[in-house]
Amino acid sequence: MKNWIFIFILFNAYTSFSQIRETVDLTKTARNVKTTNYLATNPKMDNYDVVYYGLNLEATNANATISAATVTIKAKVVNSPMTEFVIQLINALTVSQVKINDQVVVFTHQNNEISFNCPSAIAVGYLFTVEVKYSGIPPQGRSDGWQNRPTRVPPVTWTLSESFHAYEWFPVKQVLTDKADSANVYITVPSNLIAASNGILKNVVDVAGSKKRYEWQSRYPIDYYLISVTIADYIEYDTYAHPVGLANPLLIQNYIYNVPGLLTQYKNAIDGTAAMIELFSEKFGMYPFANEKYGHVMAPIGGGMEHQTLTTLSTYENWLIAHELGHMWFGDYVTCSTWQDIWINEGFASYTEYVNLQYLSTQASADSWMVSAQNSAKSVPGGSVYLSLANATDENMIFSSQLSYDKGAAIIHMLRYEINNDVLFFNLIKEFLSRFGHKTATGADFKGVVNELTGQDYTWFFDQWYYGYGFPTFSFQYGFNSESKPWITVSQTPSSASTPLFKTSMELKLTFDDNSTSTQRILISEKPQTFTFDLPKIKSIQVDPQKWLLMKTGTITSIGNLNSEDLKISIGPNPFSDKIQFSIAENFQNIKVSILDVTGKVMNQSTYNEQLFEIDGSRLPKGIYIVKVSNGKYTSTRKLVKE
Repeated sequence: MKNWIFIFILFNAYTSFSQIRETVDLTKTARNVKTTNYLATNPKMDNYDVVYYGLNLEATNANATISAATVTIKAKVVNSPMTEFVIQLINALTVSQVKINDQVVVFTHQNNEISFNCPSAIAVGYLFTVEVKYSGIPPQGRSDGWQNRPTRVPPVTWTLSESFHAYEWFPVKQVLTDKADSANVYITVPSNLIAASNGILKNVVDVAGSKKRYEWQSRYPIDYYLISVTIADYIEYDTYAHPVGLANPLLIQNYIYNVPGLLTQYKNAIDGTAAMIELFSEKFGMYPFANEKYGHVMAPIGGGMEHQTLTTLSTYENWLIAHELGHMWFGDYVTCSTWQDIWINEGFASYTEYVNLQYLSTQASADSWMVSAQNSAKSVPGGSVYLSLANATDENMIFSSQLSYDKGAAIIHMLRYEINNDVLFFNLIKEFLSRFGHKTATGADFKGVVNELTGQDYTWFFDQWYYGYGFPTFSFQYGFNSESKPWITVSQTPSSASTPLFKTSMELKLTFDDNSTSTQRILISEKPQTFTFDLPKIKSIQVDPQKWLLMKTGTITSIGNLNSEDLKISIGPNPFSDKIQFSIAENFQNIKVSILDVTGKVMNQSTYNEQLFEIDGSRLPKGIYIVKVSNGKYTSTRKLVKE
């Protein structure tokens, strides 16, 4: 689920139209959701795999009531013979009858679960069918589950099941790794309304009482939270995409509120969907549900939700369409195996926003998008993309825009930079999607594909960026040595002590005294680290000029032309908070380091015989210090500030 920007669209009379938009930018904060309805999975549900969901229900946009609902679940027994069946459904709904294999059974409905003993044990490998009849009003007043807004214009009923809310409107097994092979969603509504759902609309059947039944069929595997229903007074506007390699045009089916002027307002954005489908099919592989459709349906949610083949969204905007369309590959075709790995869904879908801008707009607009994402990620200096087990039940963490979305996209961008081969980068994404298509995957699964196709071990990259915390601040000192060769020393300070070192490639744009320039790509693998170049004297340094990296730039200090009496040394960062890093360019035997306060009192004194070392200054009080470094022949003095 993406980009919780609260957009409230209010319409006046049908004869006139005005749109009032109030936006709270939740791309800078966590999703505003409470998780009081989270329901842990009963291990008894592990004894069967769902094959099919068949939903047949009656509803309207005038109220939240689900009437005369029948849900059919077909499943296969696994692990051991099944003697008890359990499935989730909220207690607020009233269950009137349960059958297994057409036989009525005595059941219990408590603790938000339906359970019953099987009339006889069902052997491993056997298919069985459970039918549940129920009705009632699901909990209202949120944006999740089954919701109805009868007083808005037009009134709308919609569903929003990610991540733990499907059981609030139909009997379901809420386990990510158990995708159903197919699903039918039949919705009976008053004849003046349209009911939209996943897959292909096979029939619209007249029903007694001035009603119609919309019969939607999905024949691709589908995860439980991607099944949806939306009911309102809509008009339909269809366009088509023509991805290279697809024999027939792909239907893009859109349901827009039946409000004068609204289609005209959104038409350009809707028409742009085709180019995105064609682009993403080129970059990621063919649109995964090409035998059915892609589409959008409007509902008063925050932003959009990637219901399979039919995105639910609040408004048509280029970035929102790109993101939710990207989910058809990342989230729907390949779904995260656990909520800990929500990056598989949201990090990649967010990156499709960048890809959309890069190839269908301008590189400058894509760069601006990435800088904004990086800045958002840096607002959480101790954050990780990979969720702890505890956080994986907290929807505020699952849908953290700074981490799951923005940092998630930023690290994909950095991986692209490290691989440094766009053909290989997009090919490995295609391979990952092909290998795990219509299934589920983890971040570790993606890492395995990266390592295999690149022939390199990127474990270090995932350890620091995916499983690790925060980001680095890099500081630089530069000068030239006795051979008149320029050198640059890079030191780094992590934003979180949990990830003490960030290894990364980095570009430095060097400007020389004659204003000529040279861009050098270096690999930072330790701290501090000194690089020497066969180049003219450096006048200035621009760090990461193309903004590939999730990082901050600290101090950039020119040491200048050191005389023979000075020890050639780099000390940083400045200011420092804990570790002080030292790099001696040459003559680094018997190095004596003294740290003095402003009164001349020696606060620390030690001796080293290493080119690279660091001193723990965490216990020093905040203030100004003089650092003297000497090898007995040459001496260097620096002023440092403790924050």
